[in-house]
Amino acid sequence: MHRSTQLTLAALFLGVLWLVGLQVLWPFSLLGGRLKGAVAETPAPAWDFASLRSGEALRAASTWYDAHVGLRNFWVRLDNEVTYVLFREATEHKTGTNLVVGKHDWLFERQYVKHAVTPGRPEDARVREAIRHMRSVQDKLARRGIPFLLLVAPSKVEVYSEHVPAAAFGGRLPGQITTNYERYRSEFNAAGINFYDGPRIFLEWKQAGQRNLFARAGSHWSYVSALQVLRDVRDRLNPQMRHLLPPLVLEKQLSLPARLIDADLLNLLNLLFDFPFNHDQPFPVLVRQKDVPSGQLPRILWVHDSFGWPLIELLYNANALQPAESLYYFQNFYRIPEGTRTSADLHRLDWEAFLQKHDAVVMVWTEIAFEGLGWGFFETLDAQLK
Repeated sequence: MHRSTQLTLAALFLGVLWLVGLQVLWPFSLLGGRLKGAVAETPAPAWDFASLRSGEALRAASTWYDAHVGLRNFWVRLDNEVTYVLFREATEHKTGTNLVVGKHDWLFERQYVKHAVTPGRPEDARVREAIRHMRSVQDKLARRGIPFLLLVAPSKVEVYSEHVPAAAFGGRLPGQITTNYERYRSEFNAAGINFYDGPRIFLEWKQAGQRNLFARAGSHWSYVSALQVLRDVRDRLNPQMRHLLPPLVLEKQLSLPARLIDADLLNLLNLLFDFPFNHDQPFPVLVRQKDVPSGQLPRILWVHDSFGWPLIELLYNANALQPAESLYYFQNFYRIPEGTRTSADLHRLDWEAFLQKHDAVVMVWTEIAFEGLGWGFFETLDAQLK
């Protein structure tokens, strides 16, 4: 080997080592970009005599360095790329969202797969008490001229179970399992709850030949199907609201690689190059309405899990709602559409005064979130409203 070649290789090797060390001290962005998903902060080691003597300080230092090593984002993405491309698997994590990879780049959250074949079993008495509170709150809101709608969202695993690897189900099939929502659906009907049966409606849409109800790369209903849901919601709410939702007019439908919520699971793969696996997905662009003045648009209180965000996003993009509030999992209070989180204590809120300015209350929960039964929202309102 020529001396010049040796010197070039040595310089490159030293350059990489220098770059790795520099990024530990100064974590500038380079190669691979910021990783997506939940990240647990790694505490700095405590350099005291007791920690040094026990070896805890050195173990903590090693853990800290693993989390802050230079070019870490690049190494993680490269490892994920190899795992996905060669083995068609997603890297497992101790915390956060783990994924199941199907054929043709279909992605699913593992918790949805698990729930499809091993759903929890809430006590009948607890569910019936929750339904009683729900109907009571619905009636109290109705007396104040505020319609209530429970919007039940379907599970991607239930709608597109044929794209989930059979091995992931452990020998059981979703069609053979009765979910909690399916068990109690008739009791919702018997109690007169105003609810939108997303699981049933989506299966009907699929059987009718509708496609793209979920994006391959996403966990939530796609923007295309979310628009269909919103049109149904408008038909349900408008006859009862003081201010009406304007028509949701489609300006155009793009066909582009999945983005935003339609690509949330693909983003969690944290690949080095994800464009080969991101397939085109229809994306609706709505006309931003100008006929109804802002003060005459409805104000809706949203109590929801993550399936509520696409609905909220589409409605505000169409200028169809007044600024209002989002109670995310009935834990976090957001001003929407700007998404500013506030420190309001939801259990100490003056609900009587707070609700007066709203035209409707919409709760969105996913089929697998049935056991949450509204996260305490109904019990809180039932106790505070007369």
